[in-house]
Amino acid sequence: MELKVRYPHLHLIDWPFYIGWDKCLYPIMADRTQLNADITTLLRSLSRRPTSSIHLMWAWFGAGKTHTLRHIEYLCKHEFNNLTPIYMEFTKGTRNFLDIYKSFVSKIDLEALNNAYLEVFTNPSKNDVQREMRFDFPDLSNALKLLYMGTDQQQEIAVRWLRTEYRELRTLRTIGVTRPILTAEDALKAISWVIHLISLGGSSSKDSPVRVLWMIDEFQYIKDCRPPAQEGITSCLRSVFNRCPKSLSIIISFSGRPEAKKMPPWLPRELSDIIGIEPVLLLPPLTSTDAFKFIQDLLAYFRNPQSNISNDFFPFTKETVEEIIGIVVKKAKLKPRSVMQFFDAVLREAEPQLERGEISIITPDFAKNVLKDRIFLDQEE
Repeated sequence: MELKVRYPHLHLIDWPFYIGWDKCLYPIMADRTQLNADITTLLRSLSRRPTSSIHLMWAWFGAGKTHTLRHIEYLCKHEFNNLTPIYMEFTKGTRNFLDIYKSFVSKIDLEALNNAYLEVFTNPSKNDVQREMRFDFPDLSNALKLLYMGTDQQQEIAVRWLRTEYRELRTLRTIGVTRPILTAEDALKAISWVIHLISLGGSSSKDSPVRVLWMIDEFQYIKDCRPPAQEGITSCLRSVFNRCPKSLSIIISFSGRPEAKKMPPWLPRELSDIIGIEPVLLLPPLTSTDAFKFIQDLLAYFRNPQSNISNDFFPFTKETVEEIIGIVVKKAKLKPRSVMQFFDAVLREAEPQLERGEISIITPDFAKNVLKDRIFLDQEE
């Protein structure tokens, strides 16, 4: 397939500065050398052992936490095939564990769940699992059975029941379901069985055990929940973990200002006790050297491989990159998001002039002129 080059005059295959991280950026972790090493070490370890675990990712605001989780998701799909990633966000409107469940189940690959269920429930060696599931949660057993062998209408009802969208008992009885999922108990049972099925179903076709890597982003918003809701959410997470002693890892990701050797005050002891001595994945702000490498890596990632230009920083000069980073230091904080915003502003101004041949490169003076009146609004939570 011929490579599509969207910006030949920039010698770039695509626009390099995305303020809201796009899927095209998931394969790359610009600059973060230590974090990259920590992630690789963690995923390699998880891919080789069966026991479940909980891990923390602690980042300054705007330090690239969500992108890091998406990068982990990409690595699981392309390099660690026995890790099944499920990414979800703890939103500000989360009220209870049922809301966590809804977000979790909306991210499940239904085809993978179908295949796992089929593998387990057509395998005579898994009869014990079949009996246990039918006894523990018969509604889920019946719904999943029709999810892969029912009519189109039955499959739709099963999916919508799983997602808590169908509550009419008359409709639910057509797929052998007695009641909608409305309680935390049902929600944690459903999550636990989904994790169990994905692990068991995938293990038959892979050399290593299949592990579900459940990534919960923006977990700091739990502090905005009422105390009973906080207790209910963490208690259910603990219950899911206890029901899945194998093949589950949870990454709890949050923003804030890390303090040495201290857990955040809103993280309950019942979760921190499980985490124990596991190292925390840290994302600090960038230094000027980090930011320079960050831009260099981004430009290299989007560089047209057929170009033979000698300037690694084109359409900028090295001096221009240093100048813009210096402006960022004066006007904002050195975070990936703010660095991208400043470089994006300069490139947007220069790109049409470069295409028309009015300028041949972005100079430090050009960048200073573009940014001289820009005010960076940085509202940290």
